[in-house]
Amino acid sequence: MQEIQLTNESIEAPIRVFEKALNGSHKLGIIRLNKPASLNALSLQMVELMSQQLQVWKDDEAIAAVWLEGEGERAFCAGGNVVEVYESVVAERPNPAIVEDYFKKEYALDFGLHTYPKPVICWGQGIVMGGGMGLFMAADVRVVTETSRLAMPEIAIGLFPDVGASYFLNQIDVTWARFIALTGCHLSCLDAMTLEMANVLVSQESKNAVLESLDKVHWDVRDKARSLVSLKQVISPLSQQLSPLNHVDNHVKEHTSEIAPLMVGSIEEIDQKIRQWQPETAWLKKAKQSFLSGSALSAHVILRQLEAHRQSSLHQVFESELKLITALCHKGDFAEGVRALLVDKDKSPTWRFSSVTSVNLEDVEQFLPFNH
Repeated sequence: MQEIQLTNESIEAPIRVFEKALNGSHKLGIIRLNKPASLNALSLQMVELMSQQLQVWKDDEAIAAVWLEGEGERAFCAGGNVVEVYESVVAERPNPAIVEDYFKKEYALDFGLHTYPKPVICWGQGIVMGGGMGLFMAADVRVVTETSRLAMPEIAIGLFPDVGASYFLNQIDVTWARFIALTGCHLSCLDAMTLEMANVLVSQESKNAVLESLDKVHWDVRDKARSLVSLKQVISPLSQQLSPLNHVDNHVKEHTSEIAPLMVGSIEEIDQKIRQWQPETAWLKKAKQSFLSGSALSAHVILRQLEAHRQSSLHQVFESELKLITALCHKGDFAEGVRALLVDKDKSPTWRFSSVTSVNLEDVEQFLPFNH
């Protein structure tokens, strides 16, 4: 495979852009997130550069499809660079426009990928969390490997699963939608496949084989649906060649019967059941602790947001999420959550409310951008 770098930017550029020749006169556009030291966390600059490049390729008839990946083996993308948002919130003279600008552009990028007129393939190796999930779930072909770890851990920083999660979590089983959102649990590649959050599972060593296989696809630049049919026919057999993943847990298959009763009812009822729950595995224990140590205000907001958008369109979801996240950044637990987890790193946040039961209805209503 020969990649042609499109720019003269240095190897330290926040994203790197390539084109790869495919069969005929077609090309594959490749965007590589290029901040491995920060696990490819999305800065505003990265969001803007990706959006610009996608717009160029959108109008380029030679580009048959787009491939997203991250530099290094540790992560595709560990999330949005919320520290830069945090710094604008806690500044001596906070500027609300900075917060809204970041999320508005990030959500526009995600929505643009969801609705892109050409197939989008995402190589979801390693950590795929938060803002990384927004990119991953917007792709048509979502590839995981044995190293993949998917999560929406926003409750730990006083936020809620955003980047379209109010839509894509509502496409899966409600038990797991709630559990993923409330606990920030890490999903394995097998979990992702079982929940259909990913649709291709291959060994991480087979990346080049997957890329080379794209030469066999019958691309139709005027008909995305036809290209996708051929693309999936070519890639699916590669997924079946993976050796047994005896070392990878399928938590969804193993624990659904145990988790399902916990996720029924109001947030107060869920909280009470989780506190009484005595999980036996390390994975479940971590999930319980993550819920109990997360923001109580976020727990309320998370459940209400998911319930409100069960039938919403993607466009409606992004509009709602933008209003909600802007309010939470300025008036919720966001600043304290980021301080404790990512700035001071003491992991001891002082949340506005000590427990789920101490949150009043009025406290929640002020953040929710929809009618009840």
